[in-house]
Amino acid sequence: MRVLIKKGGVMKRSICMYLLILGTVMLFAQNFNLTGAGARAAGMGGAFIGVADDATAIVWNPAGLTLLERMEVSFVGRSISESWKYDWDNAPDDISQSHFILNFLSAAYPFKIGKGKIIGALAFQKQLDMYYLDEWEDSGIDYSEESTGGGNTFTFGFASSIIPVFSVGMCGNVWLGKWEVNTEGSNGYEDKAESDFSGFNFGTGVMLDLNNLDNPVPLKLGATFKSPFDLKIAWKDAREVTVKMPSMIGIGTSFRIGEFLTLAADYEMRAYKDQEISYDDGSPSTIISSYDLNQLRIGAEYMVISDFAVIPIRAGFFTEPTTGNLVEPDGSLGDQIVGNGFSFGSGLIFTQFAFDVSATISGYEIDWGNDAITKVAKTVIGLSGIIYFD
Repeated sequence: MRVLIKKGGVMKRSICMYLLILGTVMLFAQNFNLTGAGARAAGMGGAFIGVADDATAIVWNPAGLTLLERMEVSFVGRSISESWKYDWDNAPDDISQSHFILNFLSAAYPFKIGKGKIIGALAFQKQLDMYYLDEWEDSGIDYSEESTGGGNTFTFGFASSIIPVFSVGMCGNVWLGKWEVNTEGSNGYEDKAESDFSGFNFGTGVMLDLNNLDNPVPLKLGATFKSPFDLKIAWKDAREVTVKMPSMIGIGTSFRIGEFLTLAADYEMRAYKDQEISYDDGSPSTIISSYDLNQLRIGAEYMVISDFAVIPIRAGFFTEPTTGNLVEPDGSLGDQIVGNGFSFGSGLIFTQFAFDVSATISGYEIDWGNDAITKVAKTVIGLSGIIYFD
């Protein structure tokens, strides 16, 4: 991700080429695995579409908001560590980085309307985290390049039960945020690029909760749809980049065994195949991926009841599809690069407050051919808190 133009040992930059290469590479590095939020869901491998029974439901399955009985406020932080290890002759130095972000804030409130109930919710989420830090030496001069900020969403939504076993929810996502890239050199060199995100899409969800039957069955089924839209990234004093974000469809289920064990599974389909990144300066558009980014998530949660608090124990597994392809021996593009991840988590649940912690470990390998391998690894520690109001 070092975008250098060298001549005679002296590093120079063209701002247009800088934005073209860095902007595209950083967007590809995202892999666009857009999911919900919360350490509880993360501890279950992200299998939450068919669970969605807390204030994070607005970004997992808004129909699940109907399961809330009282006002909730939630907040989520994430500590992210990433590494890229390069294995070939004369490979660049390995890169590792870590940072902390405030990932999610939300509030949900149930309104009584006659005998019915409507739950309204607001949320903020960092969807695309563009953090990146690289340090290197060129011609005896030390350089550092740091990318910060990213694409955020402000979400508003509501949900209502149509009948006791079936509920629906809707939400709107206003995309905003800033992205900055700063480069500095020990010779006094400085460069800065800034951009703004904008866009809008909506999401819908349904939940079938068979726990509410006259003869209850401990099974929930959920489904979600997120609309396609244009995500615009406007670089100041330069060009505008448009990312064609596709429709996303998710299905999920959860089943409770006994009083304390819940099993859950999700499958989410993201139609990224042949979607484009285009540029308003006439540069050729770029295909985001040769494949759709379809993800499987499986999780479990077991509640330990104590005199002090309820202590959940969680674990999960998930696939991690990427926008990259393996390279065949003849140089052509091959199968999609798909990694795997594992998660676990726990917490403390009280009457007025819940605290959750999770850890997810994921990674994948990129085979460039000719025995050249890049190993990518990521560890995320999640911290969540939910406050309940009577």
